[in-house]
Order: sequence, then structure tokens, then C-alpha cells
Amino acid sequence: MAMVAKVLQLVNSGFFGLAQTVTNLLEAVSYLEMDTIRNLALASDTFRVFVPDACIPISFCEEVQRHAHRTALIVGSFPLPSSLRGVCVVSALLHDIGELVLACKMPREFCAALTLAETTGCSQTEAEEQLIGTSYAEIGAYLLGLWGIDGLVVEAVAHHHRPGRITHIGCDATTSVYIADLLVHDIDLGCDTNESSLSETDKDLIDALGLSQQYFAFKARAAELFA
Repeated sequence: MAMVAKVLQLVNSGFFGLAQTVTNLLEAVSYLEMDTIRNLALASDTFRVFVPDACIPISFCEEVQRHAHRTALIVGSFPLPSSLRGVCVVSALLHDIGELVLACKMPREFCAALTLAETTGCSQTEAEEQLIGTSYAEIGAYLLGLWGIDGLVVEAVAHHHRPGRITHIGCDATTSVYIADLLVHDIDLGCDTNESSLSETDKDLIDALGLSQQYFAFKARAAELFA
């Protein structure tokens, strides 16, 4: 009963943007497909598997989960083909899993990286690469690969900060998570819908992806989701 309730809750959530409510389990499974259901279940359990070390504030895990859900909600509002929507939503839900891994397994190094980023003004990714040799994005992607998760999800998680490292065809999972992640940070910082906190690097990346004109339209729509 709990599984049925969860599947129906997911298919009718804002992540998938359905025009009508689905109340039939077979219809829900047919829409989501088993791979998506499996990955969504995994995303839900991930937050229970990796418990941050005692030196990490309790609010950290709550914030990671909040950010993941907000990112997934925005991704669900994008004009994506139905064949890609499930992959994009799962990628958004799992894109920061590497942070949970570091907070659980390497808490001192993780805290040191956060401190370095705060004191020097570099990005968290750059700080982790300097102190650990890699970033939480790659760590999360590697773990998902070991778990046998869809390669498109693994790719999106690995490159969600640097989508320019791979080639793209249209708005794929990596691009969708990258844009949605930026939008959440923008909205959380309180920027107006016609302004942004984007770095010059991100501006150049968005321009290279051909999404400069669409970014603020996406932001206006995202802001309405959280109003």
C-alpha cells in the first residue's frame, strides 16, 4: 500500500507536469516506466543511507534535500520530451549526492573545502579539487555508476557544474540540471527575475549552449513555482 501511494504521489507531483491527475496504478507505472520508478525510489532512500558526520550541522542534510527537490521541480517545468523527463527529474534529485558522501565519509576534508571556498571566493568545486583532488559531482556520479544507474543520469550528475565538458544535442539531462541548479541559487539569493548572480563563466556557458535568451524566461516560470 505504501509503495502504491508513493508511485501515485510521484506521478502526480509537480516534477512531471501532467495536465490531469492519475489515479490508476497501471497507468502511473506505464507513464513513469520501471527504470524511473526504481531510480526515484533510490533517490528517496539515498538521504537515509548517507548520514552526515556529527561535525556537520543537522541543517546541512535538510538543505541538500530541499535544494534537490527545488531543482527537480524546476526541471519538471521545462519543455522536455516525455522520454527524457523522468531521467532529468531523477538526475536533478540526485545531482548533489556527492555532497552527502563527502559529509558522511570525509567530513573534515569536506568542511575544509567549504571553508576554503568561503574565505577565498572560489567555487566549492574548485576548493574540493584543490584539497581532495576531485569534486563531489564526480564522486556522486562514480557512486551512481557503481549502483548501475542509467548512464544519462550519471553523466548529468558528473557534469552539472561544467556541461561544456561534453557535447550536447538540444536540452538534455545535463543541460537541464545545470540550468535548474543555477536558477535555484539565483532565486534563493533573491535576485529579480530579470537579474542574475551568474558568474562570467556561467554566462559564457549558457551563451555557448544557446540558452541566453531562454534563461530569464525559465527563471520567471521557476519563481512562480515557489511563490
